[in-house]
Amino acid sequence: MRFILGLILGIGLGVSLGLLVAPQPGSETRRALHDRLQRHGEEEEER
Repeated sequence: MRFILGLILGIGLGVSLGLLVAPQPGSETRRALHDRLQRHGEEEEER
């Protein structure tokens, strides 16, 4: 159980840190994430 909790925490911290040091501005990063999530949702609806 501790391993899984540590793994989830590590992944969350890694993603957060990656977004913070991304080479593009935050508004572009948020737009790209939003677009990617929308496409993923549309693909799931097609299935």
